[in-house]
Amino acid sequence: MIILGIETSTAVCSAGLADETNCIAERSLVESHIHSEKILTLISEMCSEHKISIKKLDGIAISIGPGSFTGLRIGLSTAKGLCYAIGKPLVPVSTFTAVASGVLNLHPDKSKAIICVDAKQGEYYIGMYRKKDGIISDVIPVKVQNLSYVNALEPESAIIITDRTDEIRKLFLGSRLQVENILPYCRGDRIAFEATKKLLIGETNDWKNMEPMYLKDFVIRKPVN
Repeated sequence: MIILGIETSTAVCSAGLADETNCIAERSLVESHIHSEKILTLISEMCSEHKISIKKLDGIAISIGPGSFTGLRIGLSTAKGLCYAIGKPLVPVSTFTAVASGVLNLHPDKSKAIICVDAKQGEYYIGMYRKKDGIISDVIPVKVQNLSYVNALEPESAIIITDRTDEIRKLFLGSRLQVENILPYCRGDRIAFEATKKLLIGETNDWKNMEPMYLKDFVIRKPVN
């Protein structure tokens, strides 16, 4: 089983490949507003390099959110187009679950991870995850809160992963809290790997009606003259 994973929920534009045992390959760029231009190129280059035909894939995995409204829409539209073209299932993967899995596997000394991503207008997407017996699960499902909510999660016992490291460190000034940037953990191969677990137990979705996990309303801002 080989799955293609697409990650566009942040400034990272990433494509990756994985099977049921390992992450196989990953290509990414870190730059805002390039996802629509680059994601198909990354997919094509990566598959060509590893001599894997897109038509031979067993499924497509998409990072479903929460995250950037625009990035999520671009990623999902790309994934749906590929599924339509090759007739394979589309598997949605929680962005935060995939990040937490990557974090807690890389930091075996930590049993909990708090994911905290800027949702704009003073709000953040915040969730807490733990690893127990090799399984990643959400202790507190992701929700929209202000940054002070992190205080209630006993962060001293966890590692915090965020796109606003300066703000988090300022909030906990003087503490020895471990804070890392989320971008290195936003990887298409991690999305693909998480999706293989779902396909192995027969978990599939109707890709035609699939929507991103937005969690809050999209706000259109008028341009400032």
